Amino acid sequence: MPGKSTFSKTQELITELCNIPDFEYDEAEMWSFIKMTDIKMKAPSSKSSKPRHTSAYSMFMKENKKGMDDTTVLSKAWNEMKDSNNEEYKRFVNMAEEKDKENGLEPSDGAKIQSQSQEKKLQIELIKTRAEGTDDEAKPIFSGKKVDSPTNNYKEWKKSQLGHPTTYTIPRKDLLEFQEEDTFDKKNMEGSDWDNYIRDNMLFLEDI
Repeated sequence: MPGKSTFSKTQELITELCNIPDFEYDEAEMWSFIKMTDIKMKAPSSKSSKPRHTSAYSMFMKENKKGMDDTTVLSKAWNEMKDSNNEEYKRFVNMAEEKDKENGLEPSDGAKIQSQSQEKKLQIELIKTRAEGTDDEAKPIFSGKKVDSPTNNYKEWKKSQLGHPTTYTIPRKDLLEFQEEDTFDKKNMEGSDWDNYIRDNMLFLEDI
């Protein structure tokens, strides 16, 4: 029986990655990243010819990515840029909107990202205000959603164990290795070191 082709292996890997909870890219975006590399491989034919919305992140990577080794550094730079909502970040949002217009789509992705960024800042301020003057004031802030998610609790616990700030993003490759080492179960955290880590050690806003 012949072995699987490189294309088949790559397609399987992309599908599995995109099935991971909280994975932020879809298969089309993953194939677009591969096109930025030196790997000569044609993306699978789409079942639909309908244009897709372009993300500001994909525009940033297209402009800056030179090779596979750049991903970790660029992802960190992107997260910092997005959190600060600076002019450079807005430039990529506008680029994504223009690309959508070229494809005959109503710009929505960029505006949505900007709105989410502003909303997160307001949520953080609200959390700080609520905790001011209490014994919990010095606790770090969890500004995400799903405080009872095993994945989120594991990430925050692991960042604490590694001495990273809460704003740090663990590279996905490292995260998967850590999860394997710690016998992480994405469906259950009862009895683990990260069990209810967010509720017990962080400030958060319920039902964001």
